[in-house]
Amino acid sequence: MYIGPYRFDLELRELIHTRSESVSSFKLSDIEYLVLHQLMQARGQVVSTESMCDQFLPKKVSHQDIATAVNNIKRFLGREHASWIENITKQGYLLHAKAKAKPMLTCALSGISIKNYLLCLILGILLIIFLAMNLTTTSDISLSMPDKVAIKGTESILVPIYGLDEDKDKYHTRVKELALKLANCKQVKWQRVYVAPSNDGNKLEFVMNNLADDGKACANLKVKNVGEDWHFIDDAWLKEAGICE
Repeated sequence: MYIGPYRFDLELRELIHTRSESVSSFKLSDIEYLVLHQLMQARGQVVSTESMCDQFLPKKVSHQDIATAVNNIKRFLGREHASWIENITKQGYLLHAKAKAKPMLTCALSGISIKNYLLCLILGILLIIFLAMNLTTTSDISLSMPDKVAIKGTESILVPIYGLDEDKDKYHTRVKELALKLANCKQVKWQRVYVAPSNDGNKLEFVMNNLADDGKACANLKVKNVGEDWHFIDDAWLKEAGICE
């Protein structure tokens, strides 16, 4: 769920700024979480303060508590985006419909929970390693282990993840070209950049993290409608996607 460039993570109960130079998130209190959840479920419609207070019954929550929660959320959204949440006098609050647009780069992007994505990615890599170690005696089985492509001039590494063995040959050249483009960046912001192309060539998924990851220093994005064309990945796109500086 998005408010412009801010992703509302229901599981983590956080607002995450997806375009921040460094990972920026806001941990929501119970009141802030329920207020924002109601506003997002009723985009473009006024949510009365009374209905927000009713969500906490039998706990008593005042109109001032709701106002404080809204102000805290707007403070994190910043001056540019705070106006998306409007106080409608004597009625309640409104989250403007225009705020639901997801952040867009050259291609359509959508995000998933970083926690869930990294978990799936790690489990997938461990599964490949397990199969490679335990099925080596079977002659008709071949598995492609993830390659590590050093990004010249940096300490960063590009790691392609392939769903099928034949994808390795299909995308090998493009991955090498991507590594060269990353090498031309003024600075690669991440020590590890994972790229996972879909078998049909229509989607690219990226996960970026650092070795000293504390659980927050990571980012992910999904690029749809690629159409087997990676030419949209240039210096400007890499900066906008938050991969390079």
